[in-house]
Amino acid sequence: MKLVRLGDVARIVCGRSLDQSNAACWNGTIPWVTAKDIRGAHINDSLERITEFGLKESASNLLPVGSILVSARLTLENVVINDVPVAISNDLKAIIIESPDIDRNYVQQFLLSKASNLELGGKKEMKNECVTENLADIDIPLLPLEEQRRIALILDKAGNICKNRRATIKLADSFLYSISLRRFGDPVTNPKEWPTHPMAVQERYLQIHNQMVSIKAKFANELVQSNFLFNSLAASVFTSSEAA
Repeated sequence: MKLVRLGDVARIVCGRSLDQSNAACWNGTIPWVTAKDIRGAHINDSLERITEFGLKESASNLLPVGSILVSARLTLENVVINDVPVAISNDLKAIIIESPDIDRNYVQQFLLSKASNLELGGKKEMKNECVTENLADIDIPLLPLEEQRRIALILDKAGNICKNRRATIKLADSFLYSISLRRFGDPVTNPKEWPTHPMAVQERYLQIHNQMVSIKAKFANELVQSNFLFNSLAASVFTSSEAA
């Protein structure tokens, strides 16, 4: 199977810096995406927004919809696609696919599958140009376009399963805490005025606590299994593609 260099099928765009003290640059309508916004698979908003003046001051351009955004100082576990035009800060890189033979979602899933082996630049002293070169030098299996889309769809569904498992674990944590407060009150302020050593209450609390811990452990085990299946699936897909 033919491999294609990412830099030969895409344009790598560096983010820009912007003066935080210049009020004229901020609180506008243009999404200003930073590493803090790189969550999930897609992005359509940002924590900060800039004005048209700020866009000019940063010497930046709006990125087209469908650009692939990665954090230059973190591993490739953070890879998102923008669903709206955005400008990016200097802690990000954007990959703009320019070849009609490459599917952006396929590239996104490929980068995610290689997250443990690829790192753009974990060291702060690494020069910006080096990070860009490392990103451009990544080789990607060049499959037929329909096959790329099929692979991206399968891995996206698998990734969503893992995402839902993580959300379930967070809810389990929150639920355990809320149940504890509702039944027993805040242990610091003791609003229910429990005796210092209420044995029956302690036993009931431990029963509820152990039940919730058991449920959370089940969810955590399912998450581990989901992550393993996702990683195995991704490794199988791309390894077989590279070897073909």
